[in-house]
This record gives sequence, C-alpha cells and structure tokens, in this order.
Amino acid sequence: MMKKKTAILIISYLSVAVILLGAFSVVQTVRVENARRTARYEGEHAFGELCAAVAGMDHALEKSLYAVSPGMTAALCAEIQARALAASAALGELPFATQELEQTAGFLSRTGDYTAYLLRQAAAGEELSGEDLENLRGLSDAAALLESNLLQLRADIASGLVGMDEASLESGMPSFSGSFLNMEQEFPETPSLVYDGPFSQSVADRRPRLLEGAREVSQEDALLIAAGFLGVRPNLVSTAGPSGGKIPVWRAVSGDYSAYVTMQGGHVLRAISARPVLRTVLSIEDGLEAARSVLSAAGLGSMEESYHILQDNILTVTFCHRQDGVICYPDMVKVSVAMDNGSLAGYDAEAYITSHGDRDMPEAEVDPEEAGALVSPELTVLSQRLAVIPSAGAEELLCREFICENQDGQHYLLYVNAVTGQQERILILLEDENGTLAI
Repeated sequence: MMKKKTAILIISYLSVAVILLGAFSVVQTVRVENARRTARYEGEHAFGELCAAVAGMDHALEKSLYAVSPGMTAALCAEIQARALAASAALGELPFATQELEQTAGFLSRTGDYTAYLLRQAAAGEELSGEDLENLRGLSDAAALLESNLLQLRADIASGLVGMDEASLESGMPSFSGSFLNMEQEFPETPSLVYDGPFSQSVADRRPRLLEGAREVSQEDALLIAAGFLGVRPNLVSTAGPSGGKIPVWRAVSGDYSAYVTMQGGHVLRAISARPVLRTVLSIEDGLEAARSVLSAAGLGSMEESYHILQDNILTVTFCHRQDGVICYPDMVKVSVAMDNGSLAGYDAEAYITSHGDRDMPEAEVDPEEAGALVSPELTVLSQRLAVIPSAGAEELLCREFICENQDGQHYLLYVNAVTGQQERILILLEDENGTLAI
C-alpha cells in the first residue's frame, strides 16, 4: 500500500504540472491572439494605404484628361505613377497571398508604366495624342470603379459585414480575403495599351523571331537534339513531356540535367543542372573557354562575350550576337559553367530565340563626334562603337555606345541614338575580381 506521504507528493507534483500546463496554455493563447491582432492591424493599415493610393491615382487620372500643356501633363503623370507604385506596395502587404490578384496588380503596374512613358514624352515637349487621351480615359474609368469597390469593401468591414481575418469564416461571416478575391473576378476591362513599354500589347503579342516559319519538331527529334547539346548518348535521355507557355517546348531529362527544346525549330531554349557546385577550382579564363564550347555545341556563331560574373562557384557569361561589326544586345545567350570541373550548370537562349534574325540596319546618321557631345564633360571616353539595344517596349534602337570613366575610376556605359541623336540610356559598370555587371 502506497505511503500517505508519497501519495501527497505525487498529488502535489500533478497539481503543479496541471497549473504549469494551464499557464502555458494561457500564454500560448495570448501569444496567438496578439499575433492575430497584430496581423489584423497591419492588414487594416495596408488596406487603408491601398484605398488612399488608388483614390489619389483615380483623381490624377481624371485631371490628366483636361491637361493641355506638356508641363501639366508631366506633373500629373508623375503623380499617377507615384500613386500606382504606392498602391502596388500596399497590395503586397495585405495579410493574404496576393498572387491571385493578377487583375488588380497588373492594372496598377500597367498604369504606372504607361504614365511613366507619357511623362517622358511630355518632358520632351510632346502633347498628348488622341490615342493617349483615349487610353487615359479607359484607365480613369477602371480606376474609378476600383476605388468604388475598395471603398464599399472598407465600409463593409467597418460595419461588421466582412471580417478582417480568417477567423470570421467560423461564424459564417464573409472574410476580407474572400471578398477581395470576389472583387478581383469582376475587375473592369482595361484598354490595350500600345506604346514603347513592357506592358504594351505589342510586347504581349510578340512571337519569337527565330522560330518564324520553322518546322515542327517531334518529341523523338527533340530528345536527339537534347542529347547532342548535353554531349550524351541518346539512350541516356528520357522525355518529361511537353510544356506550354509563350514558347512551347519538349522537356528532356538526363541525369542531373533538364533541357527544353522548342517544338518549333528544335532549338535548345534552356538547360539546367541540379548538381551542387561546392568549390571553385578553375580560373576565370578556363570557365570562359568552357562557356564558349557550349555555344559551339548549340551551333551559335558570331557571338561575342559581353559580361561575366562568378557567384557561388558558378561562372555566368553573357554572349551577344554581332552583325556587320555591330553588337546586338537583344540577341543574348547566358551560359553558366560549374567552376569545379567546367561542366554546364545553366543555359538560357530565350532572348536570342525571341529576337535573332537578319537585321536591316538603319544608317547611322549621327557620327561619333556629334554623339560624343552628349557625353558629360565629367567623363572621359575610353571607347565607342555601334550597338543595337532594346527599348523598354522591346523595340530595337541603333546607338553609339560609349565606355566612359569618371575621375574616381568608375566606368559607365552611355548610349546615344545613332539616328535621332537623343541620349537613350546610362548604365553603371560594377566591376570586381569576380566579373562585371551593368546596372
């Protein structure tokens, strides 16, 4: 029979354990509630910022319809762009996944970029065209409806008709995220913007130039192409089936490698190795030579190394096509080499396949001296050459490229349009022992 003293001790220990467990449960409950309250407050703040930014964007868009001078147009477009950026930032801070808010996020991005384009036009003294005004009117109508929907949702939250967190679902009350997603489904139609920018309809409709008129490639042929590119026997390559997208491909697998071959034309679009690279053994020159051999295997000639960077034991080299002595930056291929043994780590030819073809180059009407007059006197010109660069809307511009240096030894790239004489772009070259990046 258990002694009385021992029984008392056991009961005491159990009582303490129950008390501690209860205290722990209370603490955890408080922590969860505090976290939930913090998330709710942060969500409410982000939603308030979103409503304010969209309202400001809506008002500025409405005003822009009546601007008659480039100066006023520029000021309003700058405000619209700033409001669109603020709204996009607030959208990303909402307390639920926003990847499903494609319509809202896309509208904010397109509006901001399009008005940035109009701002550049206005800064050059150009007035709004009839098409520009129609586009602004369509964007204004969409912004007005978005603002109205957001204000209604905000009113529903304030009146208790919509819960701010997911806990409201337990009581059957509509949640904030669910209501926002329902609003997303009813997003108004927006105009198809045609301008020199990444959200232009012409960019969305663009088809890969290299694949125009090319024959269809069977899955069996694609496996042979992948084997030749990877340098392995065909029986070591298996198929992973087709993959859709802007450029449909056949996917092939061999060991650590995945290779993607275009269904039309049979070009290797992309390849990647899953093998980890843990150390660097090769020199930069050895890595560059290995990268050049990859281009040879891909059958790409007339390519020139542009820049390279060594990161995480992988050397990534950017090559660009050269036509008639002119470097063509849109025709770009990136090759990554494992610096432990020189094997292929990655390959990306999407830009090349999208842009490459025989170009009918315009005449360079601006000579080097005229273009050089647009280089700041604070810079020293080290070299110049002709280059084709893409505009924001993927149009091609023939430019004079100047490599320059300031008094501190920092290098820059300046591009002057060789046809119009306008300064197009300024890039900073970041250089160290691992390579060069242009930003």
